[in-house]
Amino acid sequence: MANLLEFDELKMYFGDDFVVNDYITMHTPTVGEIVEFGERKYFSMVHTITAIPSDMKSQLFDMDIDYETLEDYHLFYMLTRGLTQESTSIVFGDLDLSKFKMYINEETQEEVMVNPETNAILDKLAYNKIVGYLRKLHNLKPKIEHAANKTTKRILIQLDRDRIAKAQNEEYKSQLRPLISAMMRYPGFKYKSNELKECSIYEFMDTVYGAQIYINSTALLKGSYSGMIDTSKINKKEFNWMRSPDE
Repeated sequence: MANLLEFDELKMYFGDDFVVNDYITMHTPTVGEIVEFGERKYFSMVHTITAIPSDMKSQLFDMDIDYETLEDYHLFYMLTRGLTQESTSIVFGDLDLSKFKMYINEETQEEVMVNPETNAILDKLAYNKIVGYLRKLHNLKPKIEHAANKTTKRILIQLDRDRIAKAQNEEYKSQLRPLISAMMRYPGFKYKSNELKECSIYEFMDTVYGAQIYINSTALLKGSYSGMIDTSKINKKEFNWMRSPDE
């Protein structure tokens, strides 16, 4: 399973499509495509597809569903009932996730999503590839929460309810605009705004993280050369501005 869920980061960087299985291919959008599609709609779709039960404690509680016992795959099926082809077209093209139905595989006795119109299959492996790819693309980390007891669970559910209520009263703020603005001010950024639109979202976010690493590393190097900082307690990799953002 581990090898099957490893992604070619070089292909992601250059915006190549990702083949999930014989029926599903995912497109890696450019910054310009996200702007055209609608940033808010895009990230809402991404977070919906990659959501896990811990992200929806209060909503599931209101449906009499225990978030700790619900499988991620089942939540994905539930959430995709409301995702039309148009709402996911930037990533999945003509694929309509809402048309998949849950069946039992007679050979394995496992549940599997199938589109009865096209016979396209979206099994658990395909699901894990889809969410894994989107998380890698946007540097998303699933936050799995388990309650130690019923009291703690009630508290977590209420905190989740409060979070949702607060978010509903807040004005939407662009996630990309501040990053783009900051990078346009960064001397080492090589793209003009029209050129940036051609970058894959993975390339752009990698550049953002890379700029932060470069600034921090060069500041440490200058500080160490001047004797202004004690380098004995600093991890040596922090001086390497060519290191991966994952390190």
